[in-house]
Amino acid sequence: MRTAIAACVLLVLPGLSAAHPLGNFTTNRYAALTVQPREVRIAYAVDLAELPAYREIQLVDRDGDGTIDPAERDAYTARQAAELARNLELTLDGERLPLSPIGTALEMAPGAGGLRTLRLEATYRADLPRPGGELTFRDHNYADRPGWQEVVATPAGGARVTGATVPGSDVSHALRAYPQNMLQAPLRVSEARMRITPGGGGEVAPSVSPVGARSGPERFGDRFTALLADPAPLGAWTVVTSLLIAAMLGAFHALTPGHGKTVVGAYLVGSRGTVQHAVFLGLVVTITHTLGVYLLGLGTLAASAWVVPERLYPWISVVSGLLVVVVGASLVTSRLAAAHGHQHHHHDHSHDHAHHHSHDHSHDHWHDHHHHGHGHSHSHLPPADAPITLRSLLALGVSGGLLPCPSALVVMLGAIALHRIAFGLALIVAFSVGLAGVLTGIGVALVYARGLFEKLPLDSRVARYVPVASALVISLAGMAIVLEALRQMGVSLS
Repeated sequence: MRTAIAACVLLVLPGLSAAHPLGNFTTNRYAALTVQPREVRIAYAVDLAELPAYREIQLVDRDGDGTIDPAERDAYTARQAAELARNLELTLDGERLPLSPIGTALEMAPGAGGLRTLRLEATYRADLPRPGGELTFRDHNYADRPGWQEVVATPAGGARVTGATVPGSDVSHALRAYPQNMLQAPLRVSEARMRITPGGGGEVAPSVSPVGARSGPERFGDRFTALLADPAPLGAWTVVTSLLIAAMLGAFHALTPGHGKTVVGAYLVGSRGTVQHAVFLGLVVTITHTLGVYLLGLGTLAASAWVVPERLYPWISVVSGLLVVVVGASLVTSRLAAAHGHQHHHHDHSHDHAHHHSHDHSHDHWHDHHHHGHGHSHSHLPPADAPITLRSLLALGVSGGLLPCPSALVVMLGAIALHRIAFGLALIVAFSVGLAGVLTGIGVALVYARGLFEKLPLDSRVARYVPVASALVISLAGMAIVLEALRQMGVSLS
């Protein structure tokens, strides 16, 4: 039994790095231009990962019977090829060239969590009014969605291409095998420029869609969704081990960027946080993350035309980042006031501290964790700054759990598709508990670490501003989350 768990742990570890970011909610695009003396051909492919494919398949399957018949397939590919062409811009010396579709293909492959991925290919041709000039191509399809975007260009049939801004060969095998080392920073190339001149050697264009292995689960090695799709019958042992693995995956997920480890740490170090505070924070993260996944999943199911998870994700990130910034900013102001108040009282306190305080606590508050409000603490160490408010704890907990893990969303939708709803929902709770457990653990460790830190013989002026510095860290972490989300939306910040 123990070895089974150990084996599961070993299985879990290797796939983790690959589960993000080119994950279940990406819309990936690819265009290969073949330039000939009289025409340009564009082999265009769109690869939808599980979440966007889930919505798209509902559009293909018009009668909703779960199977796609040839009529539905043809209607969809014709409509979609025309729609994609409208957002592809090919110009020669600034003059737009009309694109006509000459072939389409639709593929569905099994993906993670019992869901499917979808691939649409369309080939277009455009006549060249003259054999030379400045050729420009731009792809405006799905511009606001995260994912891989690649453009390549090769000459053929005697045409010559010079000064091309894109390479002649691709790295993703036409979106069939993404290079492992580039998953953290997917290609984002949406335009190409080149000069074409007639004549030259008779180069042969390389095959436009090289073969490569690609299938949903192998593509991203997503262990969490694999728990749900495992065909083994659900015995008690399977359920228990699956929930344990889900909790472990949640814990690892908490260590990825965007889940507020820094924030939790900086908050509890700079405040008079207690273990209870850390546990409360963990509870809020668990509830927020679980509810977030459930609501987004139900929204995707019920209102797939309006709820587009991959578009919502960056916005949810922005909201969670802004929450963190607001908490950080309010802490900076209250902690500065506490530090100044403390400094101010430091001068008074030799003269009339007897009158100053009505309560008769000892004045050497070395180990005193209580608040005296309004910066009246006489500690010679970090001041008991503005008290921890339930509101700021709640806001931090919500921001830590607000961004649902895409894999958790796939588990939710897959659970419904595979009729394993209760199991799927339980896996999501276990995952959220694992996520919150790590944040709580970090919090508790830092609460104890602060006790040690307070015993250090620090200069009292320096010590006073430690909480202010940790509040600034919170604000900066929030800004980083917001900027990363904007970058994902394709907002250029340069």
